[in-house]
Amino acid sequence: LATGTGEKVSSNLTMSSHAATTEIYDSLGSKHEIKFEWRKVSYSPENGTEWSVLIQVPEPGVLNADGSGFSNVVSGSARFNNDGTLLGFTPTTLSFTANNGSAPGQGIELNFGKIGDSNGLRSNDNPSATDNITQDGYAAGNLVGTRIDEAGTIIGSFSNGRSFGLAQVSLAVFSNNEGLESRSGNIFSQTANSGDPIFGAAGTSRRGTITASALEMSNVDLSRALTQLIVVQRGYQANSKTITTSDQMLTSLLQIKQ
Repeated sequence: LATGTGEKVSSNLTMSSHAATTEIYDSLGSKHEIKFEWRKVSYSPENGTEWSVLIQVPEPGVLNADGSGFSNVVSGSARFNNDGTLLGFTPTTLSFTANNGSAPGQGIELNFGKIGDSNGLRSNDNPSATDNITQDGYAAGNLVGTRIDEAGTIIGSFSNGRSFGLAQVSLAVFSNNEGLESRSGNIFSQTANSGDPIFGAAGTSRRGTITASALEMSNVDLSRALTQLIVVQRGYQANSKTITTSDQMLTSLLQIKQ
């Protein structure tokens, strides 16, 4: 202040403040921290309570770069009704660039709760505290296992705790399944009578489901298998008779020589 006899009066000083930090991840799976610093700005019985917020990421990260001010800091605010419920907040989205080779301008969506409700940010007559912070980013991970569900989706499990659908096994149906030609065992081939195969997901349009980690029960045609067994048995008996007859002939020949 300039020297002199004049007086300067500051506005009301309200230093209620709170800070919280959470993790975010870029497109390469690298982890970064984003910090929220809250400070109570004003209160009135008519308008409720207003808080300002500074959102910051460590350099060289950039938030909402517009060429002005600090590139890694964004300011915002939150307002509350007289009953402590959330009246509104800004910003709702951020643009984050890590400047580490990852994709620039990655979107961050902020969800501080439902307007008019106390399921998120709320203003109560209590010391400021952070109850819960959740985020849906994740670090890079290695594939550690796979499984297949009934729809034929091949689900990969990764070392970062995430699971994703990698591919899907397709099944085929035919306009006339009875027109398929039986080859051997449970193998059938397409014919002109069966029509072309129609591929799709398991469990849809007359297609069966897929059961993973299970053994198929025997699908042998018992009548056909027993018939073949009888034929083999008769062949074995005929060969046995041939050997017996040959042995008898040799025995008779030796007796004649004696």
